Amino acid sequence: GADIISSSLGYTDKRYTVKQMNGRTTLVSQAARIAARKGILVVNAMGNDGREYWEVMGAPADVDSVLSVGGIDPFTGFHINFSSFGPTSDYHLKPNVCASGSAIVASSSSVKKGFGTSFSTPLISGFAACVWQMNRDKNSMEIFHLIEQSGHLHPYFDYAHGYGIPQASYFFRESQPDRKSDN
Repeated sequence: GADIISSSLGYTDKRYTVKQMNGRTTLVSQAARIAARKGILVVNAMGNDGREYWEVMGAPADVDSVLSVGGIDPFTGFHINFSSFGPTSDYHLKPNVCASGSAIVASSSSVKKGFGTSFSTPLISGFAACVWQMNRDKNSMEIFHLIEQSGHLHPYFDYAHGYGIPQASYFFRESQPDRKSDN
């Protein structure tokens, strides 16, 4: 009965090689592909290995039908240093989009700053739920592509930001403009 799965997990160098980050090899990637084929929008964190020797996303963010989310610094709007990079080993675009990779978190005794694409992913998952609520006639992959198209960099992308930060204003326009002619 789920429409959206939001997960902040990633399997990397402890189990797999960079070459295996192709969206088909790992068990968790196969499971994510099955969920996507069943019509579930799977949203997954890219991972936090951007400044480590691994650098690329972990599985299942490597699946082409998984909406993979990278992290940005909310103060600059650019890639936050720890966020993992794309592409997949077979050169598919990853991340698909990005969102803030830091947040102020509170415990019972303190308030501190937290970091991770685990903060970025639920932001995009919530955004996706709102977009889908507005477009109930669309299926999961149509929502996936609309979110990519709403990215502030679309139609351009890079392996740090994907199509950029999704823009809610995109969904409130009377007609979807030709993004190439936007100023």
